[in-house]
Amino acid sequence: METFQKGEKRVMETNLKKLMSIVGAVCFSMTQLYAAYDDTSSSSNNSQSNMTMAVPPSPTCGESGANVFISADYTLWTARESGLAVAISNYYPGGSATPDQGSVFYPKFKLRSGFKVDLGVYLPHDNWDLQAEYTWFNNNSNSMDSADFTAGNAISTWWTDALVGPTTITYAASKWDNWFNRVDVTMGRSFFAGHYLAVRPFMGLLGAWDSQELNIDYRTSISQVTANKIRNTQKFWGVGVYGGMDSTFTFMSDSCNQWSLFLDAGTALPWSKFTTHQHTYNSSTATVQWFKNIFYTVAPMVEAALGLRWETWWADGAWKFMLQAAWENQVWFNHNNFIVAGSDAVGAGNGAYTMQGLTVKAVIAF
Repeated sequence: METFQKGEKRVMETNLKKLMSIVGAVCFSMTQLYAAYDDTSSSSNNSQSNMTMAVPPSPTCGESGANVFISADYTLWTARESGLAVAISNYYPGGSATPDQGSVFYPKFKLRSGFKVDLGVYLPHDNWDLQAEYTWFNNNSNSMDSADFTAGNAISTWWTDALVGPTTITYAASKWDNWFNRVDVTMGRSFFAGHYLAVRPFMGLLGAWDSQELNIDYRTSISQVTANKIRNTQKFWGVGVYGGMDSTFTFMSDSCNQWSLFLDAGTALPWSKFTTHQHTYNSSTATVQWFKNIFYTVAPMVEAALGLRWETWWADGAWKFMLQAAWENQVWFNHNNFIVAGSDAVGAGNGAYTMQGLTVKAVIAF
């Protein structure tokens, strides 16, 4: 028994020595391979070293780049929302042998000014940037716009028999106001995808809130002096994930100036709350209905901006100025949650809210 145990022990010691020899040989080979790679890397010039970078930093002139950037945008946008039709012509209660083609009437949508402000910093961690942006847009100075149609040959979309009123109307006027705010916080990193194309994927959070009013007046006869009034309000807020991609194509550059085309695109899925009120009065100012609705949903958003950009650097790249102009679009889906009780209004409910127009941005980085 003792002899057997000694023999087994010798076999185990022999196997252990073989295993240690194999491990040593592998470690020695890896060390030699790393040393050869290190010698090759150290002997290469600066241009070769730059070519081995998988994701070079964003295009910046000079040896030292900016650390902080501040920007301001002027926006000239028009806001629109589907589901706001207030009247339809031509309607013939008794029928017509030769009817004229009618139209659908909406509140008047106008161009309005707004702004954005940005504050960002380039992080020392692999050249990522951290950016916060605030957007303000005010469309609250609209006036009541009258619909032009033949009296009695039109039908209302917000005042129906279900609301104790006739469907044919002689007059309609509407006013739509909205006040929009948005805050983004994102992290991104710019890198080259070739000699002339730079891309910046980003991720972050988006928060937005707005307030809307839709006021409508109807008259159901030519002799009616006081209109039937409908007053709608909607308040919205939403918070959710936000991400996208910015791309820049440089077509002209010199030592410290650069012209480029850019396309920025993003999308968000904010969890949203809509609170709506509707107050309806008949021509004698008596209340027909007054109600409130609260609705939660995910209201997706997509956006894109296409434009022209000029950049210049000085002080060995430590300072940068950028000026750009773009056509920008934002689409907020499922945003119209005004409810028309007891009727089948044209397009009412779940309409998309859009803002589009010119955006001019100026950036200073240092």
